[in-house]
Amino acid sequence: MNDLKSATSYTSTSLHEAVKLRLDEPGSFSKSVLPQTIPQFFREACEKYADLPALVWETPGSGVDGWTTLKYGQYQQRVEQAALMLLSVGVEERSSVGILAFNCPEWFFTEFGALQAGAVVAGIYPSNSAEAVYHVLATGESSVCVVDDAQQMAKLRAIKERLPLLKAVIQLHGPFEAFVDQEPGFFSWQKLQERTFSSELREELVARESRIRANECAMLIFTSGTVGMPKAVMLSHDNIIFDAKSAANGLKDVQVGEESFVSYLPLSHVAAQIFDVFLAPVHAGCVTFADKDALKGTLIKTFRKARPTKMFGVPRVFEKLQERLVAAEAKAKPYSRLLLARARAAVAEHQITIMAGKSPSIYGSTKYWLASRIIKPIREMIGLDNCRVFLTGGAPTSDEMKQFFLGLDIPLGECYGMSESGGAITLNVEISNLYSAGQACEGLTLKIHEPDCNGQGEILMRGRSIFMGYLGLPEKTEETINEDGWLHSGDLGYFDAKGNLVISGRLKELIITAGGENIPPVHIEELIKKELPCVSNVLLIGDHRKYLSVLLSLKTKSDGKTGVPLDALREETIEWLRDLDIHETRLSDLLSIPADLQLPNDTAAVAAALEITAEPKLLEALEEGIKRANKHAISNAQKVQKFALIPHEFSLATGELGPTLKIRRNIVHAKYSTVIERLYK
Repeated sequence: MNDLKSATSYTSTSLHEAVKLRLDEPGSFSKSVLPQTIPQFFREACEKYADLPALVWETPGSGVDGWTTLKYGQYQQRVEQAALMLLSVGVEERSSVGILAFNCPEWFFTEFGALQAGAVVAGIYPSNSAEAVYHVLATGESSVCVVDDAQQMAKLRAIKERLPLLKAVIQLHGPFEAFVDQEPGFFSWQKLQERTFSSELREELVARESRIRANECAMLIFTSGTVGMPKAVMLSHDNIIFDAKSAANGLKDVQVGEESFVSYLPLSHVAAQIFDVFLAPVHAGCVTFADKDALKGTLIKTFRKARPTKMFGVPRVFEKLQERLVAAEAKAKPYSRLLLARARAAVAEHQITIMAGKSPSIYGSTKYWLASRIIKPIREMIGLDNCRVFLTGGAPTSDEMKQFFLGLDIPLGECYGMSESGGAITLNVEISNLYSAGQACEGLTLKIHEPDCNGQGEILMRGRSIFMGYLGLPEKTEETINEDGWLHSGDLGYFDAKGNLVISGRLKELIITAGGENIPPVHIEELIKKELPCVSNVLLIGDHRKYLSVLLSLKTKSDGKTGVPLDALREETIEWLRDLDIHETRLSDLLSIPADLQLPNDTAAVAAALEITAEPKLLEALEEGIKRANKHAISNAQKVQKFALIPHEFSLATGELGPTLKIRRNIVHAKYSTVIERLYK
């Protein structure tokens, strides 16, 4: 291993300072993972697995059947070429390389190449505005930015003059505007690849790599906050490698050289970094890249090609899969639907028996064997028939969704982590229940801070994957990591009798009523969604109010290309309405609002919300569902008194969801403030 860089503190808020590593953490696993730089880690994997497939991506008109496969040995060559390309355009040591692109092999080449050249990686969400891109590049002291296409290049053209440290912008994919490769500082990836690099530049690359230390910053993860510009979370080489190896150690039934992953979640998020970029080399796994429309409907196509063995998805991804399967089932003949329902019930019953640690009876095993034969074609249809581990995280996963997938032999194991923890802290792989996030990964420690009488309090975590600090924000860093190295997560939770972590809410999301009662909104929102299968989104209101209310959106279809919610209702909504003797199939007819629901701006959405006049039968049914949910309320203060319908589902396109598909609560509150005020008159 390389010597560590001299450091005086366990935290840092500068790209030019290293940190002390907590090498004395308890447990044999921590001691077995020696500090290592990411270039060292990457080279070891590529040399060890040189002839195994590493990356696969679609290349229409070329490759084998329109797909290209890159082996680990070739992967290493492409990364070294990328490092030389970055050096040739002026990348500076300890500066960052911004990457503004959707998942693609060049993302990986740029990342490992930048790290090999002694720089820091800063991923940028493709959906970011030009001003948000500026914030990342300015904060991260970027000397180079790699962009996807002409659309992203336009953002850089608008801000480049304000970034004196930015020497070069490299565009990956065409079409290219005339200024690319003509004006100073603008390059095409293809033209740079064609260059022959001098021996002097290669020697400079070797020298730079020799100066990298494991306790220096390797990556900036910009947290997607709901207020103000996001903070830059600094992760060291050791943070990232330790978390990847800890997570890999927690995955069971690993088959080296046979593991398959699909890359589709934003690579600017820590979960995709650990799961896509770093887990694969640990086990010689192969990563297949989805296309840009993955989250709009094409993901299943990539699953069918890759046949992943392990899958991680935020709940919204699994929700989209569920919607597609429910819609397909609705078109089946009644006998087929009945047969499938019974098969799902038998599979779920078997899975619950296994989770409880019991041995299935001969009758139960036989019933499961027969039922699984009926279920298997569904898993094959969505390309998940080879998948052995299904992980979800990033937001709460409803019990209803877990039960649905359990019936398809797809037990969803929640995992828990955050950008500041360097990735996964828990992995619920050996699932013993459907309510917890499992236990801490090897080498990481959890505790509950100041627990109440029910054992609930803020979740604290400690270990070698805990971040260095927030770049340029020493006070925020001190607020988040205490002197003993415990990271304050801001999440609420408790441990069950077996030591599993149960996430119960978010400190900052707590609603404090006018009566002073603290209420976690997610629990109440999930209760209502369980009672009302026609509802897509529930948002609880009531901070400093006399009572609670909710905003509801009904389930509709969405545009496959843009993700914009459409006017057409989903099949499950239509079926639910039929039971009420309501036969509308379009949201505009159901709510008596203008038919064009591809709303161009917030003003139009609010105007439509204020005009809603739904049928009394619909309003009564929604009210009854809320009353049923209220029966499970812990106190009268936690019962919902009023509700309002809004004119479309939450989405990325309309701004209510962030890049990782979490609800941006403050955005929704601001957008529908007039609707909310009407609930309290």
